[in-house]
Amino acid sequence: MKSYYQILGVAETATEAEIKKVFRKLARETHPDTHPGNVAAEARFKEVSEAYETLGDPIKRKQYDHERKNPHRGRPGKGGPAPKNPFAYGINVDDMFSGLFTEEKPKAKPNEATEKNEKNPLNADALFSKFMGFKPKGG
Repeated sequence: MKSYYQILGVAETATEAEIKKVFRKLARETHPDTHPGNVAAEARFKEVSEAYETLGDPIKRKQYDHERKNPHRGRPGKGGPAPKNPFAYGINVDDMFSGLFTEEKPKAKPNEATEKNEKNPLNADALFSKFMGFKPKGG
């Protein structure tokens, strides 16, 4: 994690006014308009601007300070430590996608009714006949 305090050259206890004053000074010194074609000055200006964007906003600064002091924890109010690995919850990707790209044919079913119910668990024909009072053709 970048140290925005070091980038701006201010102490962690610096006030908003001090941070703003230092940023303005550095922005004038490194602004691309005052150094046309100077890639290093442009990169430094972007770095200083990024640091000020975080440290100049009290809410972002509080989040940044929290993350610096607790690098292995989640953001405040998010319910504890964030897992380092998104698959730390025991998800097995191989099991999840194993049948997705295979050409295995489904196993034979004991009878056609079971197969029809598995394809359409709601069985619209049975529901229709129950509520409308007649059986559809072929059923």
